[in-house]
Amino acid sequence: MIPDDVVDEVRSRADIVEIIGEHVSLKRSGKDFKGRCPFHEERTPSFYVVPSKGFYKCFGCNESGDVFTFLMKRLGMSFVDAVKAVGERSGMDVREVSRQDGGLGPHDPKFYPAPT
Repeated sequence: MIPDDVVDEVRSRADIVEIIGEHVSLKRSGKDFKGRCPFHEERTPSFYVVPSKGFYKCFGCNESGDVFTFLMKRLGMSFVDAVKAVGERSGMDVREVSRQDGGLGPHDPKFYPAPT
């Protein structure tokens, strides 16, 4: 498991255009980028990358997501592997953490003591 704050930090540091641009030929279109979708055959570009918001969207096949989703779908990576790969590229050392067996996390209702 990778803590949410680490995932968010990796996502914010990632250059989504550079990473997706290794797999898709992108051209600037205003403040965004467009290219042909790698997830289906098409003749005209309908795949957009929006770096200001950190996502991609294909208007032809409706595929969309963030930099992690792209690597998971395109390269068959797991979520953890995608976060680690993007973190490495962004200069972050991403480590997994695991809860102790039987330990309670902050999302477990038993984590908080009962009111007295």
